[in-house]
Amino acid sequence: MMKSLIALAGVLLLATAAVAQDVTQIDGNHDGQITRAEFAAARMANFARLDRNGDGVVSTADIPAIARFKPGIQKTFQSFIANADASGDGMVTRVELATAPMPVFDRADANHDGVIERTEMATLRAGLAQMRNQ
Repeated sequence: MMKSLIALAGVLLLATAAVAQDVTQIDGNHDGQITRAEFAAARMANFARLDRNGDGVVSTADIPAIARFKPGIQKTFQSFIANADASGDGMVTRVELATAPMPVFDRADANHDGVIERTEMATLRAGLAQMRNQ
């Protein structure tokens, strides 16, 4: 289960991690903290990057286009779809992505106050770096 959640987080943040080389870019109001809402907004902003064929859903049909940029992502991408696809139709909609778990955020938010503070940023950076290297 944990491995699946990590895979899910990896694909959910794949585009965010690529765009946000520094986690401060996820900090929408630039206050030095990342709220759960800012984190969710960052991954939602990248839905279109995951939906490579532009059909409005993320599915296995998007894998070839993403794999060009990130070889070996197929297994992680399939795990993402399996975990985020609440309806079981093999596709992840924007609504499903919006309600999908955020285990990387949850791990980084050590005190569980809904905010990744400066002292917790190192954990988030490490989690994003690990996903980039998968």
